Amino acid sequence: MPTLLQQTPSWDLDSFISKFLQPNREFLGQVSRAVDIICSFMKENCFRNSSTKVLKVVKGGSSAKGTALRGRSDADLVVFLSCFCGFADQGTNRAEIIAEIRAQLEACRREKQFDVKFEISKWENPRVLSFTLTSKTLDHSVDFDVLPAFNALGQLSSGTKPDTQVYIDLINSYNNGGEFSSCFTELQRDFVISRPTKLKSLIRLVKHWYKQVKLPVSPSPDNFLPQSQPPTES
Repeated sequence: MPTLLQQTPSWDLDSFISKFLQPNREFLGQVSRAVDIICSFMKENCFRNSSTKVLKVVKGGSSAKGTALRGRSDADLVVFLSCFCGFADQGTNRAEIIAEIRAQLEACRREKQFDVKFEISKWENPRVLSFTLTSKTLDHSVDFDVLPAFNALGQLSSGTKPDTQVYIDLINSYNNGGEFSSCFTELQRDFVISRPTKLKSLIRLVKHWYKQVKLPVSPSPDNFLPQSQPPTES
């Protein structure tokens, strides 16, 4: 049983993060192999007999940003498609696209290329297709969120900023907060990746802390705060 965060003094947090929160190479390799399976599927199997084309598949979420927690085998993939000509298209047509991706995944399952178990969405117009992937090439299952998206940024070079018109169009298409955040996955990912390792470790720590706080525990905030002073040396 790992040391509880609230029992860890502040001067020992780096060690706590390294021992208990930071994923090891085996974990990262597992997620990477799973991502390769689904990326290949998206590019080679999806929309083969359709005018819709997969423009690019971008890995997002914590595993792409370098802030994943140990023990959480999950991955986010954003699929940019030619059928979305604007933000409004994405909002209107994404349910149909998600249904098509699911149908193709089920076809691959019948061919025993891999196995998938879908999460039932409670939304009439879901933004994401969630499923669990198992395969002979993987030691453990991996949870996926696949999000169809409008290619608002185009081919954005590293270090360059999007055209301001992109944001004008976004504001004009505004409906619900965060609805089109998947369109900006590359900006989000690159921003976090370029930050110092110390900050990424802090993000991991906060996520771990939040998971603990959500559990039914004593309401006192002191239960979740590490000791503030190191021990005095004699």
